[in-house]
Amino acid sequence: MGVAARKHYTSSDFLKFPDDGNRHEVINGEWIRTPPPSLDHQRVVGMLYATLRSHAADRGLGEAFVAPVGVLLSPTDAIQPDVVFVSEKRAKLKKKDAIHGAPDLMVEVLSPSTTSVDRTRKLTLYEKSGVREYWIVDPASRTVEIHEFGGARRLRVHQEGQSFESAVLPGLSLAVSAIFSSLR
Repeated sequence: MGVAARKHYTSSDFLKFPDDGNRHEVINGEWIRTPPPSLDHQRVVGMLYATLRSHAADRGLGEAFVAPVGVLLSPTDAIQPDVVFVSEKRAKLKKKDAIHGAPDLMVEVLSPSTTSVDRTRKLTLYEKSGVREYWIVDPASRTVEIHEFGGARRLRVHQEGQSFESAVLPGLSLAVSAIFSSLR
């Protein structure tokens, strides 16, 4: 029986999904496929990844990754966030095949095909799994929502003309306008 014929999927199945240009994720045992993102989506993802990667590397804070990168959060939850940051404290999560456990930061850039899952199921999953911070970046409204989990759950929403700092990347300050500056 092939992977696609089953109704309940695992993180192990996730590692065997086809490399067909689509995004494949498993949330609560359900296989979710979405089409490749738009160029504007990729422009925003690229900007965020380059910024996080440079900031983390220059300060020895950890490592940033860009999709497609597998993050195995549980036996029935395996996802491919747009951008991921793993701090030096959580470096042991990085294995050859994927990140095994909750990174410090997950970033999702909304697309029409992912908005519902990113705002609901992934929000719940990331909090439950121990992710410290989750950014929902919305090119349509040009906003960045920052969900902080852990001690006290906190939500901050930033729009163009504002800047924000990350709790998990000390010294990082981003202008919302800069994130969306490459959009056409």
